[in-house]
Amino acid sequence: MFNKEKAEQHLSKLLKQYKIKVIKWSVSSCGKAWFNRKEVKIPKPTNIDRFCVCMHEIKHIIDGYKGKLYQREFACEMFAIEQANELGFDTTQYRERARRYIIMNIAKGYCRKLNLAKLETEVIEFCGIDFSEWEGKKVFVSGWGADAYKGKPLEIKIENI
Repeated sequence: MFNKEKAEQHLSKLLKQYKIKVIKWSVSSCGKAWFNRKEVKIPKPTNIDRFCVCMHEIKHIIDGYKGKLYQREFACEMFAIEQANELGFDTTQYRERARRYIIMNIAKGYCRKLNLAKLETEVIEFCGIDFSEWEGKKVFVSGWGADAYKGKPLEIKIENI
Protein backbone atom coordinates (compact mmCIF):
# COMPACT_ATOMS: atom_id res chain seq x y z
CA MET A 1 0.00 0.00 0.00
CA PHE A 2 1.22 3.51 -0.87
CA ASN A 3 2.35 5.76 1.98
CA LYS A 4 2.71 9.42 0.99
CA GLU A 5 4.84 10.35 4.01
CA LYS A 6 7.29 7.51 3.35
CA ALA A 7 7.42 8.49 -0.32
CA GLU A 8 8.14 12.15 0.47
CA GLN A 9 10.88 11.21 2.96
CA HIS A 10 12.55 8.86 0.47
CA LEU A 11 12.37 11.46 -2.29
CA SER A 12 13.89 14.14 -0.03
CA LYS A 13 16.68 11.76 0.98
CA LEU A 14 17.63 10.99 -2.63
CA LEU A 15 17.41 14.61 -3.76
CA LYS A 16 19.79 15.56 -0.95
CA GLN A 17 22.09 12.55 -1.46
CA TYR A 18 22.58 13.29 -5.17
CA LYS A 19 22.41 17.09 -4.78
CA ILE A 20 19.47 17.37 -7.18
CA LYS A 21 17.40 20.54 -7.35
CA VAL A 22 13.66 20.49 -8.13
CA ILE A 23 13.19 23.48 -10.42
CA LYS A 24 9.45 22.95 -10.86
CA TRP A 25 6.75 20.67 -9.51
CA SER A 26 4.89 19.07 -12.40
CA VAL A 27 1.09 19.12 -12.24
CA SER A 28 0.84 15.82 -14.15
CA SER A 29 2.48 12.41 -13.79
CA CYS A 30 5.42 13.31 -15.98
CA GLY A 31 8.88 14.66 -15.39
CA LYS A 32 12.09 15.83 -16.98
CA ALA A 33 15.72 15.66 -15.93
CA TRP A 34 18.64 17.89 -16.85
CA PHE A 35 21.55 15.67 -15.82
CA ASN A 36 24.26 18.21 -16.62
CA ARG A 37 22.61 20.77 -14.28
CA LYS A 38 21.38 18.16 -11.76
CA GLU A 39 17.86 19.59 -11.98
CA VAL A 40 14.48 17.93 -12.32
CA LYS A 41 10.87 18.79 -12.97
CA ILE A 42 8.82 16.16 -11.12
CA PRO A 43 5.35 15.72 -9.64
CA LYS A 44 4.79 15.70 -5.91
CA PRO A 45 4.77 12.01 -4.86
CA THR A 46 1.08 11.81 -3.96
CA ASN A 47 0.55 8.30 -5.40
CA ILE A 48 2.58 5.35 -6.66
CA ASP A 49 2.65 6.60 -10.25
CA ARG A 50 3.96 10.03 -9.32
CA PHE A 51 6.46 8.57 -6.86
CA CYS A 52 7.87 6.30 -9.58
CA VAL A 53 8.12 9.23 -12.01
CA CYS A 54 10.21 11.04 -9.37
CA MET A 55 12.48 8.01 -8.97
CA HIS A 56 12.75 7.64 -12.76
CA GLU A 57 13.98 11.23 -13.17
CA ILE A 58 16.42 10.91 -10.28
CA LYS A 59 17.95 7.87 -11.99
CA HIS A 60 18.49 9.97 -15.12
CA ILE A 61 20.58 12.36 -13.00
CA ILE A 62 22.49 9.50 -11.36
CA ASP A 63 23.34 7.79 -14.67
CA GLY A 64 23.73 10.75 -16.99
CA TYR A 65 23.61 10.29 -20.73
CA LYS A 66 24.86 6.70 -21.18
CA GLY A 67 23.62 4.16 -23.69
CA LYS A 68 20.78 4.12 -26.18
CA LEU A 69 17.51 5.84 -25.29
CA TYR A 70 15.62 2.60 -24.60
CA GLN A 71 18.51 1.44 -22.35
CA ARG A 72 18.44 4.66 -20.34
CA GLU A 73 14.67 4.52 -19.99
CA PHE A 74 14.75 0.84 -19.01
CA ALA A 75 17.35 1.52 -16.30
CA CYS A 76 15.26 4.40 -14.96
CA GLU A 77 12.07 2.35 -14.90
CA MET A 78 13.79 -0.54 -13.13
CA PHE A 79 15.21 1.87 -10.56
CA ALA A 80 11.78 3.42 -9.97
CA ILE A 81 10.17 0.00 -9.50
CA GLU A 82 13.01 -1.15 -7.23
CA GLN A 83 12.71 1.95 -5.03
CA ALA A 84 8.94 1.55 -4.73
CA ASN A 85 9.28 -2.15 -3.93
CA GLU A 86 11.85 -1.41 -1.22
CA LEU A 87 9.28 0.86 0.45
CA GLY A 88 6.66 -1.88 0.23
CA PHE A 89 4.53 -0.17 -2.44
CA ASP A 90 2.48 -2.19 -4.93
CA THR A 91 4.05 -1.61 -8.36
CA THR A 92 1.71 -3.80 -10.43
CA GLN A 93 0.07 -0.95 -12.34
CA TYR A 94 3.28 1.05 -12.70
CA ARG A 95 5.12 -1.99 -14.08
CA GLU A 96 2.59 -2.14 -16.92
CA ARG A 97 3.01 1.57 -17.64
CA ALA A 98 6.80 1.07 -17.61
CA ARG A 99 6.58 -1.98 -19.90
CA ARG A 100 4.56 -0.04 -22.45
CA TYR A 101 6.92 2.93 -22.22
CA ILE A 102 9.94 0.72 -22.93
CA ILE A 103 8.17 -0.91 -25.89
CA MET A 104 7.35 2.53 -27.28
CA ASN A 105 11.00 3.61 -26.90
CA ILE A 106 12.22 0.45 -28.64
CA ALA A 107 9.77 1.12 -31.49
CA LYS A 108 11.06 4.69 -31.75
CA GLY A 109 14.64 3.40 -31.79
CA TYR A 110 13.76 0.77 -34.39
CA CYS A 111 12.41 3.50 -36.69
CA ARG A 112 15.86 5.08 -36.29
CA LYS A 113 17.71 1.85 -37.20
CA LEU A 114 18.00 0.18 -33.77
CA ASN A 115 19.20 -3.40 -34.25
CA LEU A 116 16.52 -5.50 -32.54
CA ALA A 117 18.80 -8.56 -32.50
CA LYS A 118 21.01 -6.73 -30.00
CA LEU A 119 18.29 -6.09 -27.42
CA GLU A 120 19.27 -7.32 -23.98
CA THR A 121 17.52 -10.49 -22.72
CA GLU A 122 16.43 -8.65 -19.56
CA VAL A 123 14.66 -5.99 -21.67
CA ILE A 124 12.98 -8.56 -23.93
CA GLU A 125 11.75 -10.54 -20.93
CA PHE A 126 10.41 -7.42 -19.22
CA CYS A 127 8.54 -6.38 -22.37
CA GLY A 128 7.20 -9.87 -23.09
CA ILE A 129 7.28 -9.33 -26.84
CA ASP A 130 8.84 -11.19 -29.74
CA PHE A 131 10.63 -8.28 -31.37
CA SER A 132 11.82 -10.48 -34.26
CA GLU A 133 8.31 -10.04 -35.73
CA TRP A 134 9.16 -6.39 -36.28
CA GLU A 135 12.17 -7.06 -38.55
CA GLY A 136 11.80 -5.40 -41.96
CA LYS A 137 8.42 -3.91 -41.06
CA LYS A 138 6.99 -0.53 -40.06
CA VAL A 139 5.90 -0.51 -36.39
CA PHE A 140 3.34 1.75 -34.69
CA VAL A 141 2.77 1.66 -30.93
CA SER A 142 -0.14 3.26 -29.08
CA GLY A 143 -1.73 2.79 -25.70
CA TRP A 144 1.33 3.62 -23.59
CA GLY A 145 1.67 6.19 -20.79
CA ALA A 146 -1.54 7.15 -19.00
CA ASP A 147 -3.51 4.83 -21.33
CA ALA A 148 -2.20 1.94 -19.22
CA TYR A 149 -4.26 3.24 -16.28
CA LYS A 150 -7.34 3.98 -18.37
CA GLY A 151 -7.69 0.34 -19.35
CA LYS A 152 -6.77 0.99 -22.98
CA PRO A 153 -4.95 -1.94 -24.53
CA LEU A 154 -1.42 -1.68 -25.81
CA GLU A 155 -1.69 -1.61 -29.59
CA ILE A 156 1.19 -2.58 -31.82
CA LYS A 157 0.58 -2.32 -35.56
CA ILE A 158 3.12 -4.05 -37.75
CA GLU A 159 2.94 -3.25 -41.46
CA ASN A 160 5.00 -4.34 -44.43
CA ILE A 161 7.20 -1.62 -45.84
